[in-house]
Amino acid sequence: MKTISIVNLKGGVGKTVTAVNLAAILATEYNARVLLIDADHQGNASRFYRIPAEPGTLADLFEGMIVCYSDLVQHTIYRGLDVIPADMSLAALDLDGSLPGDANGGTPRDRALRVLTDLRDAVIEDDAYDYLVIDCPPAFSVASISAVAASSDIVIPVKPGAFEIDGMAELLRQIDGIRRVNGAVQVGVLLTMWHNADVVRQGEDWLREHCPVPVFATRIRRTDKVDESTFAREPVCQWSPTSAAARDYRAWVREYLGGGADGAQS
Repeated sequence: MKTISIVNLKGGVGKTVTAVNLAAILATEYNARVLLIDADHQGNASRFYRIPAEPGTLADLFEGMIVCYSDLVQHTIYRGLDVIPADMSLAALDLDGSLPGDANGGTPRDRALRVLTDLRDAVIEDDAYDYLVIDCPPAFSVASISAVAASSDIVIPVKPGAFEIDGMAELLRQIDGIRRVNGAVQVGVLLTMWHNADVVRQGEDWLREHCPVPVFATRIRRTDKVDESTFAREPVCQWSPTSAAARDYRAWVREYLGGGADGAQS
């Protein structure tokens, strides 16, 4: 089983769009059993699939109010695709320090870092899913660190532009932080919101030359169909199957399943 976290400390780069479409493609086009875990307190992935915050959210697992992940799982209209929702309660975990301690004497932070690893291990024992896809918040929060610790693969969506290139040092810090938490994880960069402009091509070339981790060969083109699909709350491959982004996300999933970003330029 693969556990894939979608991570970027910068917002507005297509992180949640990537997570919800990856989950949908795996479920609908590869007949995989997929659990999408919304680890972002904004709850955008949950709302995208019309999943309410009741009867419980991921925060309940961190707070120890629920001990079995299956109590939080909700089904979507797509066969094989389930969701564990999130809400603003996740943000409170970082603010008020209300995490419970460990039964063996560990600190609340120690226990929190293991929450999603324990969830992953339980899913493997149950043979319940083929993929866990985790949509992380734009911050190294308790939930995102726990997600990184549990992951076999990290995908970092990056919009190739001047500000993003200027922020390369922050991207490097993200990668270093990920490797400190989970040195075995495979990390790949996915170019999103790509369009045919000199500054974008220059940014892409710069990233492919200087990025310390592989960059997927596939890039996701910018299109209004993504925004339309978000308003409609449908994966772009369902909303507009022949749109540029739909074709690109399919191509990217094929590339990922064929060996991740290892074969991409870096």
